[in-house]
Amino acid sequence: MTKFSSRIIIGIDYIREGVHIMIKWDAQYELGISTIDEQHKELIKITGRLSDLLTNAIEGDDIYDEMVTIIEAVTDYTVYHFQFEEELFNKFDYEYKDSHIAEHNKLIDEIRSLDLRAVDEDQVVYGKKILKFLITWVFKHITGSDCLYKNLFVEKGIA
Repeated sequence: MTKFSSRIIIGIDYIREGVHIMIKWDAQYELGISTIDEQHKELIKITGRLSDLLTNAIEGDDIYDEMVTIIEAVTDYTVYHFQFEEELFNKFDYEYKDSHIAEHNKLIDEIRSLDLRAVDEDQVVYGKKILKFLITWVFKHITGSDCLYKNLFVEKGIA
């Protein structure tokens, strides 16, 4: 009989039977700004597709094209989401906009600089590294930097 262990780490529910990783959204990550919360949930949903792909991959499976498609989707949606936030930063003259935008730019640069040839060499191992990086960054950013603008946006009527 296989044993399961479960624990919450940075908003990610890891359930191990071999390599199974489920990413779950939790209400504690909501900012109370519905548009942004929905965008964050969509980012988690797209990232969850990578988790599902890696979980279901069998040794030797060629998942390169699917992995690249998901990474591109994460990148595209992240850019869209960041542009949305940054427009609000400018509109409301958000005090920490420069440092927040710098965080956004750094993430986009890091995603775009991924060595996709390395993905092709050892797809599951490299994919897990990408997944860990993405989920750690997203949840850390939501619970850290994004919480700093929460009160301003709520005060300005963004809901």
